[in-house]
Amino acid sequence: MKLLVTFIVTLVIGVHATVQVDPECVGIRNGSTFRHEKDCSRYYSCRNGKFETHRCPYGLNWDQVRRVCLPLDMVSCKQGPFLPSTVPKPIWTTPPTIITTAIVPIEQNDEPVNAYKCPSFGVSSVPHQFSCSKYVMCFDGTPVVQNCAPGLHFDSQSQQCTFPIYAKCVLEAGICPTSNDKLVFIADKLDCAKYYYCYNGEPHENSCAEGLHWDPVNNWCTPKGQSHCTNYAPYKEIDEPFLTPKTVSCGNPSAHWVEHPRSCRHYYLCYNGKATLKRCDDGLLWDYKEGSCNYGTLSSCNKFN
Repeated sequence: MKLLVTFIVTLVIGVHATVQVDPECVGIRNGSTFRHEKDCSRYYSCRNGKFETHRCPYGLNWDQVRRVCLPLDMVSCKQGPFLPSTVPKPIWTTPPTIITTAIVPIEQNDEPVNAYKCPSFGVSSVPHQFSCSKYVMCFDGTPVVQNCAPGLHFDSQSQQCTFPIYAKCVLEAGICPTSNDKLVFIADKLDCAKYYYCYNGEPHENSCAEGLHWDPVNNWCTPKGQSHCTNYAPYKEIDEPFLTPKTVSCGNPSAHWVEHPRSCRHYYLCYNGKATLKRCDDGLLWDYKEGSCNYGTLSSCNKFN
């Protein structure tokens, strides 16, 4: 019989519920899957704390990227992540620790960034103007260009690098629709105060008055707090109720990436002493050398996933 890790979850209404987690699933996101080490038709899953083994129907192999069983010629058996061969003993009360290795400073390069009008306060991100494999982080008004690992694209929804099929990056060659002879308003992708009106396929650039932003829903200039501009999305932390530790001590106020001390899929953005937890998509692991999520077989991480 498997040993079960039991812990208490306090509900909002004050009732205590006992949740049992198989040791293979400790620190793993609910619903995660892993390819079998030797058999491409088999895979594992962690669902609601239960570790289960599955086998695809005859003639199909498990595709870890799409997370479905597919014909043999459509699947690469080398694509992880694979289930770790050893599972460390879970510790649920690990205190925050200062990580002295695998810290990647976030530094500005020589690429022009004048087009990016970052918010004056806070941390946010925006897709790159010309490249799907780059993106821009904003730190209290300062734009910093970042690169994805080779072969990956930036996804504005999850605010990280992932598989191109998930990112759905589209670099439009033109601003205006070419098959529309009506007056059309287009919000600028980088500057919330800027917009274009298109007529017969030709763009005409305009800007709102100082202190106003263009509202792409109502097609007018409005106070910043009332506009629907989402160009620069605030950098959001993910919720991982079973992950430990949930935070680390950043050590210094500068912007830098920090790998999770026990999970290969998780990492932190540290800035002004605050650590923001993030998680790579299924099939990808955090690669501190690249400062990006990366393919599992290429990642420099060798810890428990």
